[in-house]
Amino acid sequence: MTIQRWGATMPTLMTRPTFEHLRRLRARLIDQGFASATSEQPGVAGLFLPWAGQRLAKAGGIYWVGAATEGIYGAEGEQSFEACHERAARLCDRGPHARAHTPLWLFLDGLTRALLDGSYDTTTDRWGWSNLLKIGWSVGTPQDWPAGLVERQQEACAAALREEFARLRRSLIFVGSLDDFGILGEALGGNPGWNGEEDEVAGLWWFHDEASGNLFVHGCHPNAARRGHFSDAALDRTVMLARNLLPRFA
Repeated sequence: MTIQRWGATMPTLMTRPTFEHLRRLRARLIDQGFASATSEQPGVAGLFLPWAGQRLAKAGGIYWVGAATEGIYGAEGEQSFEACHERAARLCDRGPHARAHTPLWLFLDGLTRALLDGSYDTTTDRWGWSNLLKIGWSVGTPQDWPAGLVERQQEACAAALREEFARLRRSLIFVGSLDDFGILGEALGGNPGWNGEEDEVAGLWWFHDEASGNLFVHGCHPNAARRGHFSDAALDRTVMLARNLLPRFA
Protein backbone atom coordinates (compact mmCIF):
# COMPACT_ATOMS: atom_id res chain seq x y z
CA MET A 1 0.00 0.00 0.00
CA THR A 2 1.34 3.44 -0.94
CA ILE A 3 -0.31 6.54 0.48
CA GLN A 4 -0.14 9.67 -1.66
CA ARG A 5 -0.03 13.11 -0.07
CA TRP A 6 1.16 16.44 -1.43
CA GLY A 7 2.90 14.68 -4.28
CA ALA A 8 4.98 12.49 -1.96
CA THR A 9 4.57 8.75 -1.53
CA MET A 10 4.34 7.12 1.89
CA PRO A 11 4.77 3.38 1.46
CA THR A 12 3.60 1.05 4.20
CA LEU A 13 2.10 -2.44 4.35
CA MET A 14 -0.52 -1.37 6.92
CA THR A 15 -3.90 -0.06 5.80
CA ARG A 16 -5.53 3.01 7.30
CA PRO A 17 -8.40 1.01 8.92
CA THR A 18 -5.87 -1.18 10.73
CA PHE A 19 -3.91 1.89 11.82
CA GLU A 20 -7.09 3.56 13.10
CA HIS A 21 -7.97 0.46 15.11
CA LEU A 22 -4.54 0.55 16.76
CA ARG A 23 -4.77 4.32 17.32
CA ARG A 24 -8.08 3.87 19.15
CA LEU A 25 -6.59 1.01 21.16
CA ARG A 26 -3.69 3.21 22.26
CA ALA A 27 -6.13 5.94 23.29
CA ARG A 28 -8.17 3.43 25.32
CA LEU A 29 -5.06 2.19 27.10
CA ILE A 30 -4.24 5.75 28.15
CA ASP A 31 -7.85 6.38 29.21
CA GLN A 32 -7.72 3.20 31.31
CA GLY A 33 -4.71 4.30 33.33
CA PHE A 34 -1.56 3.77 31.27
CA ALA A 35 0.04 7.22 31.21
CA SER A 36 1.28 8.66 27.93
CA ALA A 37 5.06 8.97 27.89
CA THR A 38 6.79 12.33 28.21
CA SER A 39 10.41 13.34 28.46
CA GLU A 40 9.95 13.48 32.25
CA GLN A 41 7.97 10.30 32.94
CA PRO A 42 7.74 6.79 31.46
CA GLY A 43 4.56 5.78 29.72
CA VAL A 44 2.93 4.63 26.50
CA ALA A 45 5.10 5.44 23.50
CA GLY A 46 3.88 6.84 20.21
CA LEU A 47 2.08 4.46 17.87
CA PHE A 48 4.32 2.56 15.49
CA LEU A 49 3.39 2.49 11.79
CA PRO A 50 5.48 0.08 9.68
CA TRP A 51 7.65 1.46 6.91
CA ALA A 52 8.25 -0.19 3.54
CA GLY A 53 10.44 0.68 0.59
CA GLN A 54 8.78 1.84 -2.62
CA ARG A 55 9.47 -1.41 -4.51
CA LEU A 56 9.30 -3.93 -1.68
CA ALA A 57 5.76 -5.20 -2.27
CA LYS A 58 6.17 -5.41 -6.03
CA ALA A 59 9.78 -6.54 -6.43
CA GLY A 60 10.28 -8.34 -3.11
CA GLY A 61 13.14 -7.84 -0.71
CA ILE A 62 13.78 -7.88 3.04
CA TYR A 63 11.23 -7.19 5.79
CA TRP A 64 12.69 -6.69 9.25
CA VAL A 65 10.37 -7.30 12.22
CA GLY A 66 11.63 -6.23 15.63
CA ALA A 67 10.02 -6.36 19.06
CA ALA A 68 8.96 -2.77 19.75
CA THR A 69 9.95 0.88 19.55
CA GLU A 70 12.51 2.50 21.86
CA GLY A 71 11.97 5.54 24.06
CA ILE A 72 8.91 7.77 23.87
CA TYR A 73 8.83 7.44 20.05
CA GLY A 74 6.83 10.57 19.39
CA ALA A 75 4.35 10.10 22.24
CA GLU A 76 4.16 13.86 22.74
CA GLY A 77 3.47 14.48 19.05
CA GLU A 78 0.60 13.93 16.66
CA GLN A 79 -0.63 10.34 16.30
CA SER A 80 -2.05 10.62 12.78
CA PHE A 81 -1.25 8.17 10.00
CA GLU A 82 0.97 10.72 8.27
CA ALA A 83 2.85 11.75 11.42
CA CYS A 84 3.51 8.16 12.46
CA HIS A 85 4.72 7.28 8.98
CA GLU A 86 7.12 10.22 9.03
CA ARG A 87 8.64 8.99 12.31
CA ALA A 88 9.39 5.62 10.76
CA ALA A 89 10.68 7.22 7.56
CA ARG A 90 13.12 9.39 9.50
CA LEU A 91 14.69 6.23 10.88
CA CYS A 92 14.64 4.17 7.67
CA ASP A 93 14.70 6.48 4.68
CA ARG A 94 16.83 9.52 5.45
CA GLY A 95 20.30 8.23 4.59
CA PRO A 96 23.03 7.08 7.00
CA HIS A 97 22.33 7.84 10.65
CA ALA A 98 23.94 7.68 14.07
CA ARG A 99 22.62 4.19 14.84
CA ALA A 100 24.39 2.61 11.86
CA HIS A 101 27.14 1.20 14.11
CA THR A 102 24.76 -0.68 16.45
CA PRO A 103 24.39 -4.48 16.20
CA LEU A 104 20.87 -4.23 14.77
CA TRP A 105 21.78 -1.90 11.93
CA LEU A 106 25.03 -3.73 11.24
CA PHE A 107 23.01 -6.94 10.86
CA LEU A 108 20.47 -5.30 8.55
CA ASP A 109 23.29 -3.72 6.57
CA GLY A 110 24.89 -7.15 6.22
CA LEU A 111 21.65 -8.52 4.80
CA THR A 112 21.19 -5.70 2.29
CA ARG A 113 24.79 -5.87 1.12
CA ALA A 114 24.60 -9.63 0.61
CA LEU A 115 21.11 -9.86 -0.89
CA LEU A 116 20.34 -6.42 -2.35
CA ASP A 117 23.85 -5.49 -3.49
CA GLY A 118 24.17 -2.33 -1.43
CA SER A 119 24.23 -0.79 2.04
CA TYR A 120 21.00 -0.26 3.97
CA ASP A 121 20.86 3.43 3.04
CA THR A 122 21.26 2.79 -0.71
CA THR A 123 18.69 -0.03 -0.95
CA THR A 124 15.76 1.52 0.91
CA ASP A 125 13.38 0.81 -1.97
CA ARG A 126 13.68 -2.95 -1.34
CA TRP A 127 13.41 -3.37 2.42
CA GLY A 128 10.94 -2.55 5.16
CA TRP A 129 10.64 -2.30 8.93
CA SER A 130 7.98 -3.45 11.34
CA ASN A 131 7.54 -4.47 14.98
CA LEU A 132 5.62 -7.24 16.70
CA LEU A 133 4.26 -4.77 19.26
CA LYS A 134 2.89 -1.58 17.75
CA ILE A 135 2.32 0.19 21.08
CA GLY A 136 5.48 0.41 23.16
CA TRP A 137 6.46 1.54 26.64
CA SER A 138 9.11 4.22 26.85
CA VAL A 139 11.52 2.39 29.17
CA GLY A 140 12.70 -1.19 29.58
CA THR A 141 12.03 -4.25 27.47
CA PRO A 142 8.56 -5.70 26.85
CA GLN A 143 9.22 -8.24 29.60
CA ASP A 144 9.54 -5.29 32.01
CA TRP A 145 6.49 -3.33 30.85
CA PRO A 146 3.45 -2.79 33.10
CA ALA A 147 1.19 -5.81 33.41
CA GLY A 148 -1.44 -5.98 30.71
CA LEU A 149 0.16 -3.71 28.13
CA VAL A 150 1.36 -6.57 25.95
CA GLU A 151 -1.71 -8.75 26.45
CA ARG A 152 -4.20 -6.00 25.57
CA GLN A 153 -2.62 -5.43 22.16
CA GLN A 154 -1.75 -9.01 21.15
CA GLU A 155 -4.83 -9.65 19.04
CA ALA A 156 -4.69 -6.31 17.21
CA CYS A 157 -0.95 -6.60 16.58
CA ALA A 158 -1.29 -10.14 15.24
CA ALA A 159 -4.01 -9.01 12.84
CA ALA A 160 -1.85 -6.09 11.71
CA LEU A 161 1.19 -8.29 11.14
CA ARG A 162 -0.92 -10.81 9.22
CA GLU A 163 -2.02 -7.98 6.94
CA GLU A 164 1.57 -6.87 6.39
CA PHE A 165 2.77 -10.38 5.56
CA ALA A 166 -0.08 -10.88 3.08
CA ARG A 167 1.28 -8.05 0.93
CA LEU A 168 4.70 -9.63 0.53
CA ARG A 169 5.77 -12.20 -2.07
CA ARG A 170 9.05 -14.11 -2.42
CA SER A 171 10.71 -12.00 0.29
CA LEU A 172 12.91 -12.63 3.31
CA ILE A 173 11.04 -11.83 6.52
CA PHE A 174 13.41 -11.75 9.49
CA VAL A 175 11.88 -11.62 12.97
CA GLY A 176 14.58 -10.38 15.33
CA SER A 177 13.05 -11.13 18.71
CA LEU A 178 13.31 -14.48 20.45
CA ASP A 179 10.05 -13.82 22.33
CA ASP A 180 7.20 -13.33 19.87
CA PHE A 181 4.73 -12.32 22.63
CA GLY A 182 2.09 -14.65 21.17
CA ILE A 183 1.88 -12.45 18.08
CA LEU A 184 3.97 -14.14 15.40
CA GLY A 185 2.32 -17.55 15.68
CA GLU A 186 -1.13 -15.97 15.60
CA ALA A 187 -0.20 -13.86 12.56
CA LEU A 188 0.96 -17.00 10.76
CA GLY A 189 -2.19 -18.92 11.61
CA GLY A 190 -0.61 -21.25 14.14
CA ASN A 191 2.60 -23.25 14.27
CA PRO A 192 3.95 -23.41 10.69
CA GLY A 193 6.48 -26.12 11.49
CA TRP A 194 9.72 -24.27 12.03
CA ASN A 195 12.98 -25.83 10.91
CA GLY A 196 15.93 -25.30 13.20
CA GLU A 197 17.77 -28.50 14.02
CA GLU A 198 20.81 -27.48 11.98
CA ASP A 199 20.76 -23.87 13.13
CA GLU A 200 21.21 -24.07 16.88
CA VAL A 201 24.66 -22.51 16.64
CA ALA A 202 23.14 -19.55 14.79
CA GLY A 203 20.08 -19.28 17.03
CA LEU A 204 17.65 -19.47 14.08
CA TRP A 205 14.38 -21.14 13.15
CA TRP A 206 12.94 -20.85 9.66
CA PHE A 207 10.26 -22.01 7.25
CA HIS A 208 9.48 -21.38 3.59
CA ASP A 209 5.85 -20.57 2.85
CA GLU A 210 5.08 -22.10 -0.53
CA ALA A 211 1.88 -20.10 -1.09
CA SER A 212 3.54 -16.67 -0.84
CA GLY A 213 7.09 -17.74 -1.58
CA ASN A 214 8.20 -15.88 1.54
CA LEU A 215 11.04 -17.16 3.71
CA PHE A 216 10.47 -16.56 7.42
CA VAL A 217 13.54 -16.57 9.67
CA HIS A 218 13.05 -16.18 13.41
CA GLY A 219 16.07 -15.41 15.56
CA CYS A 220 17.45 -13.42 18.47
CA HIS A 221 17.75 -9.67 18.43
CA PRO A 222 21.20 -8.79 17.02
CA ASN A 223 22.19 -7.28 20.37
CA ALA A 224 21.67 -10.67 22.05
CA ALA A 225 23.35 -12.48 19.16
CA ARG A 226 26.37 -10.22 19.44
CA ARG A 227 26.62 -10.81 23.19
CA GLY A 228 26.40 -14.56 22.54
CA HIS A 229 29.07 -14.34 19.84
CA PHE A 230 26.87 -15.88 17.12
CA SER A 231 25.81 -12.75 15.23
CA ASP A 232 28.07 -13.52 12.27
CA ALA A 233 26.85 -17.13 12.16
CA ALA A 234 23.23 -15.94 12.19
CA LEU A 235 23.90 -13.49 9.35
CA ASP A 236 25.74 -16.06 7.24
CA ARG A 237 23.05 -18.71 7.77
CA THR A 238 20.24 -16.28 6.94
CA VAL A 239 21.96 -15.21 3.72
CA MET A 240 22.52 -18.84 2.75
CA LEU A 241 18.87 -19.73 3.38
CA ALA A 242 17.69 -16.75 1.32
CA ARG A 243 19.96 -17.60 -1.58
CA ASN A 244 18.93 -21.26 -1.54
CA LEU A 245 15.17 -20.77 -1.13
CA LEU A 246 14.45 -17.42 -2.80
CA PRO A 247 15.37 -17.42 -6.52
CA ARG A 248 15.70 -13.65 -6.70
CA PHE A 249 18.57 -13.78 -4.22
CA ALA A 250 20.41 -16.71 -5.80
